[in-house]
Amino acid sequence: MQKMIHQVEKYVREILGIPVTLLPWENSAGLPQYLRERYRFSSMMVLGTDFILMVDTAGEEQSPAVTGKHAEMVQSRGRLGVIYVRNAVTSYNRKRLIERKVPFIVPGNQMYIPTLGIDLREHFKALRERKLVFSPSTHALLLYVLLRKEADTLTPAETAHRLGYSPMSMTRAFDELERADIGEHTAVGKERHLHFPEKGRHLWEMVLPYLTTPVRKRLYVSEAGKINGNLAGQSALARYTMLSEPKNKVFAFSAEDWKVGPKSGEIKE
Repeated sequence: MQKMIHQVEKYVREILGIPVTLLPWENSAGLPQYLRERYRFSSMMVLGTDFILMVDTAGEEQSPAVTGKHAEMVQSRGRLGVIYVRNAVTSYNRKRLIERKVPFIVPGNQMYIPTLGIDLREHFKALRERKLVFSPSTHALLLYVLLRKEADTLTPAETAHRLGYSPMSMTRAFDELERADIGEHTAVGKERHLHFPEKGRHLWEMVLPYLTTPVRKRLYVSEAGKINGNLAGQSALARYTMLSEPKNKVFAFSAEDWKVGPKSGEIKE
């Protein structure tokens, strides 16, 4: 964090020719926890105007829409303009930030502060666009929502309790959905709320690009004694729906259970 502060101070000084000093922003303690976990906040005066710097410390970029929402929340609390700071931004996300009029600084690369008429560009670090892939906890959350007909407003703590995950895992699931611009994300005090206006097939088609299969290997068993695995695939669907049982039963094993199974003689490939 200290290194980033020095980089911002040096960059602004070199580009604008004015000395600036970044100071800790004292009101950050009143922000929601998920904002305080992702960002570090400082205050800075540029050309006679005070700003709050929202320094992104996360490893992966999030969508500009989410960044814009976070900046609006901080601005409403601090009643000052907010500048988003990150060490590197993809050209695609840079364009979208500018379209949304979100001020940002990428030290050594670009400074965009429209309220001061500043749009100074140099070059951008080439970043590989990494596809967002939802974690297992996000998969579980989405399946839970898709299988329920009620349009509940969800919170990380309540959803973690319902699904048997830790609150931290469910907070990360909320983060991933927010990065993908899926669902409506709001905050009531320090509590995050998530609501899905989309339902059924529409929601499924929205999340499908971010889903991955948990299956690591498929094996066909010639002999199966008493198999204690969980029903999966069409066998599981047949248990809970009107579908007919498949000719060959389908079971799912965790990696640990699969290691134990063949050794006990229950399964012969």
